[in-house]
Amino acid sequence: MGHINYKAIYKINQDEWKALTREPQKYEALLAGHYSDSNHFVYELLQNAEDEKATKVVFEYYKEKLVFYHNGKPFDENDVRGVSSMLMGTKDLNSAQTIGKFGMGFKSVYKYTYQPEIYSDKEAFFIKNYLLPEEIKNGWNYYNEKKSLVYPLNSGSKFSPFIKDKHLTKIIIPFEKKDANAKIIKINGDDVLKKLQDLNGEILLFLKHIKRLYWVDKTNKTNAKYALIKLEESKNDSNIKTCRIEGTEYGNKEEISKYIKFTKIFDHPDMRDANVSVAYKINARSNNINEMSNTNVWVYFPTKDETKFPFLIHGSFETAVSREKLMEPSDYNRYIFDKLGDLICESLLELRNRNLITQMFIRRILLVALQDESIPNFRERITSTFCQNNLLPDKSGNYKRPDELCMTVPFEIADFADKGLFKDSFLSIKSFVQFNNVKEINFTEYYTWLNDDLHVHIFNLELWANKLSKYNSKKIEYGGEEFENIKEFYRFLSEYRENSYTIARSSYGNSYTRSGPYERKIRECLVGAWEVLRESALILNANGKLVAAFKGNKENIYLNSSSQYKNVIKSALVDKEVANEFETLMKEGFQIPDFNNFQYVKEKVVKKYIDIEDNIKFENPNDYEDEYIEDINQIIELIEDSNEYRIRDIQEMLDNAFIIKVIDEDGEEKFAMPNDCYTDVSAEGINLDLYYRKVTDKYFRLDFDFYKNKGIQMNKLQLFGLVSKVIDEGIKYNSHGPGNESWQAMGDYCPYINIDCLKENIEHIERNPDDNLSKEKSAIILKFLLKNYSKLSGKVCRRKSNPYYTNEESMILEYTIKLNEWLYNKNEELCSTADMSKYDLNTTIYGQVIDDKDAYDTLGFIEKDLDKKAEAYEFVNSMEEKDQKILLQQLARKYGMSLTEEQDYEDDEDDEEPEAVFFNPNDWVSKEFPAKMINNRESLIEHVRQEFFCADPIKYHKVWRQLRVSKNPVTVRSYAMGMYTNESNVRICQMCKEPIEQVEVTAIANYGIEMNQLNLCLCRNCAGKYKMLRDKNKDVFKNEILEEILCWDIDDEYAYGENGEYEIAIDSENSIYFTQTHLAEVQTIFMLLDKYGVPSKEQKFETVLSGINLGFDGEEVAATT
Repeated sequence: MGHINYKAIYKINQDEWKALTREPQKYEALLAGHYSDSNHFVYELLQNAEDEKATKVVFEYYKEKLVFYHNGKPFDENDVRGVSSMLMGTKDLNSAQTIGKFGMGFKSVYKYTYQPEIYSDKEAFFIKNYLLPEEIKNGWNYYNEKKSLVYPLNSGSKFSPFIKDKHLTKIIIPFEKKDANAKIIKINGDDVLKKLQDLNGEILLFLKHIKRLYWVDKTNKTNAKYALIKLEESKNDSNIKTCRIEGTEYGNKEEISKYIKFTKIFDHPDMRDANVSVAYKINARSNNINEMSNTNVWVYFPTKDETKFPFLIHGSFETAVSREKLMEPSDYNRYIFDKLGDLICESLLELRNRNLITQMFIRRILLVALQDESIPNFRERITSTFCQNNLLPDKSGNYKRPDELCMTVPFEIADFADKGLFKDSFLSIKSFVQFNNVKEINFTEYYTWLNDDLHVHIFNLELWANKLSKYNSKKIEYGGEEFENIKEFYRFLSEYRENSYTIARSSYGNSYTRSGPYERKIRECLVGAWEVLRESALILNANGKLVAAFKGNKENIYLNSSSQYKNVIKSALVDKEVANEFETLMKEGFQIPDFNNFQYVKEKVVKKYIDIEDNIKFENPNDYEDEYIEDINQIIELIEDSNEYRIRDIQEMLDNAFIIKVIDEDGEEKFAMPNDCYTDVSAEGINLDLYYRKVTDKYFRLDFDFYKNKGIQMNKLQLFGLVSKVIDEGIKYNSHGPGNESWQAMGDYCPYINIDCLKENIEHIERNPDDNLSKEKSAIILKFLLKNYSKLSGKVCRRKSNPYYTNEESMILEYTIKLNEWLYNKNEELCSTADMSKYDLNTTIYGQVIDDKDAYDTLGFIEKDLDKKAEAYEFVNSMEEKDQKILLQQLARKYGMSLTEEQDYEDDEDDEEPEAVFFNPNDWVSKEFPAKMINNRESLIEHVRQEFFCADPIKYHKVWRQLRVSKNPVTVRSYAMGMYTNESNVRICQMCKEPIEQVEVTAIANYGIEMNQLNLCLCRNCAGKYKMLRDKNKDVFKNEILEEILCWDIDDEYAYGENGEYEIAIDSENSIYFTQTHLAEVQTIFMLLDKYGVPSKEQKFETVLSGINLGFDGEEVAATT
């Protein structure tokens, strides 16, 4: 290889710019390729006019060109140099007061033209080959043209924009370019017209000079479309800008949008007169700021950089050549954003002076703006501005600092500050910040900002309750203002009942948890607040007086009286209207009871059994039995007349009552609380007297004989809350937490099961192996465990996404039941389950072995030869009749016996002919659902795919009615019948699962393709029923059955029935049953339809030619023939 000629390359590149003027079409991308929107040059023309201080501009769109007019300063020689040179504009590069500082903007017109023309007052020229200006001789008469430019308006009047102006510039952009061979070709300018049509009223908002923009579509001379955009400044307020747009798209109206705009001009070391602006959209009356969405950063015109600000921001940012995007990274731009943050903070003071800072402004505008991260430390700067200035509106609309205000939680408390009945409770409280309407946007964000950032003091319900507790009892005039005040107070409290606030209900009836920071703050104070409220004079009684619901722990007032034993005075009853309207609040919030039999039993019966010192206060302690039995019967009667919720209340009431007669270890009679006593037989069937004997002193033994003699049934006494079961199942799932921390036990399994005193009983047995009590305990424990074995071990599903299953044992099974020796073998020796077979158990103690292998396996019993023989016998007994008969036939053949021999019977009138006892296995016919399991899943999928791409779409021919002609009934029928014929050659219906005499093959639904697998094998009755369900709403049914079929996991061993069938539910009463093979084939077809749609002829042809199919995962699979 020779030496590189660097000098030659240098010389060629040095002259390369000259080639630009000889073959300009080759350099279009260099000059005009910086713009993602080819029609962006519309902004460049506006920029040129703005820099020339034009006040009015006009666009005329023609099919073959765009004409642009403005009344700015006319072109001079420097302007001609700038517009026809490379990278050399005539604008002041160090001043932000001119937009076109890069000198490349005008080159964007070369996306549409190869030779623009410019007419400016007496000058006229065109630019040839991008850089070569040539004068146009006798170019135009701009005086006459100014007069001739007249345009229509909506009002019917005419718009003559330039008739009184001194100057006029016209730029013509012919829609013509040169192709690679320098041949002139026409260019479509439709998207230029679209750009003009998309110009909105705000397009002039950040320009200093242009106040009028008019565009007109000249392609339709009789019905031309046009629009006039105007920017107006309020005569009384220079910050108020009004954008107006009218035209053919707006009828006889004009679209008006108003903004309050603030601007800041400053010098930067790299740029004089840099500026930033912020514009808030306001309503027509200029008294409210409206939020905006999807706003962009403006650099005089909108860029493609999006913001989260709900208002418009502008700055003299450094942009790319196209001016479509901000330069990144850029220290200058960071400085501009910093200045923009200053301006927004300063604008808040001006907005306050105009009374425009409201709660809704903060929630809809300011808090949304804080989400934008382009301004450094923006949240901190806004927060600091509010803390240092009177900017936060109070309830009356006055502006104050955060430390001068407080926030009520719940927010409705503030509404009572003006109510006559409650005024005194707010005397020492600061003004309330504007804070309400939980359903309005950004409520939680507003609360968090007030609380966490501005540190506004919180006045919560508990603090208010303490103020209200100082009220004395007061008379209320019925129907007066204070009566309405107290009812409104009750309505407020109804929303904040302690036991119901956690759960709310949506307008759709769905419940949801109130869990935000505001709701948590409310919940934190509810318990304390209600403790105070219940002892405050806030309940209106029947005498019209406010009294407390409780005094100490004692009820002071009741909702009504319905007791059969005692009447209540009026002053102790809630006002009737209040009781009816606010019954739930009175019962659940203030916990005011009805004075009924429950209340009587609570106050007059149970009370004497609570907080006893030495003895129960019977009327006659020496002869108390009759009084005691009467008390017991009253409680039983109350329980029997109550619902489950009231029974729970009664049991809670009895929890601390020494009301159950027991006998202690020394044989002494005494009284104990219900949960310290056990009943005779547990809910699991255990003799609790035997179970708890000599292993625990935490429970007392009932005086069973006493209650029996007094006619008190144990099942009724058990309702008092006696210990009646030994199993505590524990938690069975945990839906919280990541990964494996989320789990759910399957079936009966209880991973955290606990069996009360099981360990103590086993220890007693091990310490006293020869004791008869130990043997009795061992027997009842084994019987109990065998009955509940399914709770001791099982499967656990772990993880919400991509779940998996594990087989687990509970700790009590692993470490207590299996490890200890508590079972007696035939020699009455103690063994653990790991040391013995179930047939080693002492039958004298335990009785006969039960027929449940799983139960013994779970407890850990081992298997011996005897077990295997027994299991074989059990297995034969469990076999279905047909299998037993087949086994019998095989055994008969093995041992040379005949099952079909007939004996000769003599014709003896005295002998009765015996019943037929002979069985021929060949006569047996199965009615079971056919089991067609998958042998090779991949082969099945590939087979179906081959059929799929060769299948025909469904076709109909119209005669007198539509006839489906695309399917072959013979092959369809053959497939369906073959799939659902069992081993006895009996066809089974896919719906009723019964044998079919006359098969009817029915399509699942019309999926647009003819494939045998998309049909069902049904009996006539089920076929009629299925068609009626299918055709009632065909499209809905088709989609639902498709989704139901696709959701099945073929590989899940728990998915199918005992004969391998898969049940697809149609509705609550009807199902279709599929074999595994059929279901897998239908699933494959549905997935292919989803991926490819109904195959076209071209797809079939390509499949045949290539012999290659794409798999579901996108890999190529060689087709087989």
